[in-house]
Amino acid sequence: MPNATTGSPRKTPRDCGPAAVRHRLRQRAAWLRQIAPTGHFHQLFDYLPGIHFFAKNRRGELMFLSRSQQVRYGLRQEHDAVGLTDFDLNPSSMAAGYVADDAHIYRTGEPLVRRVELWWDAQGIPDWYQVTKLPIRSHRGRIIGIMGVLQRYEGAVHPDMPWREIDAAVRHLREHFRGPVPVADLAQRTGLSARQLQRKFREILGTSPQEFLIKTRVLAACHALRHTTASLANIAADCGFCDQSSFTNHFRHHVGQTPRAFRHAVLRV
Repeated sequence: MPNATTGSPRKTPRDCGPAAVRHRLRQRAAWLRQIAPTGHFHQLFDYLPGIHFFAKNRRGELMFLSRSQQVRYGLRQEHDAVGLTDFDLNPSSMAAGYVADDAHIYRTGEPLVRRVELWWDAQGIPDWYQVTKLPIRSHRGRIIGIMGVLQRYEGAVHPDMPWREIDAAVRHLREHFRGPVPVADLAQRTGLSARQLQRKFREILGTSPQEFLIKTRVLAACHALRHTTASLANIAADCGFCDQSSFTNHFRHHVGQTPRAFRHAVLRV
């Protein structure tokens, strides 16, 4: 291990009895108490490209936010992030989803692992991210906050990860979202039955294939609204929505504002 203590290798078996283990844990706790608040391990995430870190207290207020996320939200100093909530930084519908995930962790004590969700990218456009959240516990075991990491979905998929079974379906949805995508077709691409595919999507992504399709269309619409002058009707048709009314309703639900309001907001930036 890099930077290991110098000296000869351990020649005797390590004492793994209960008393010895408790002693080593006390040593670790004493060492951790010596670390200054500004010197904790969260600093490492500022040097890991594509990995974003955050930690919130029980009230949902940010205590730590990695530098990459500070830049993304237009925050100049680390202290500018402290005390802000999801609703201060994100559209209300997205923030409500994040808070609902937090509530589940507080209620169950279980982590949320490798969930794929919409988050804002560096250009202010929603993109797919892998999100993992863990409870932060006090010395007495009470959950006093939540910490998490984010990574873009396309940079996070590995063969041994849980969603490898549905990755072919996710890729097909991302590439063919403009047209109809029958669940039966997706199931065939993964070697699963339609029912199995629906269950796997729920277990791994927390949503159905149909809802993932809608979210992907909304994501494409965000890009078109920002980078083109196409009419809302044309964007709706090009992104696979049946009409402009359907487009507006789905967009407002997932982004928290109408397509027109979103376009005006991003053009002012």
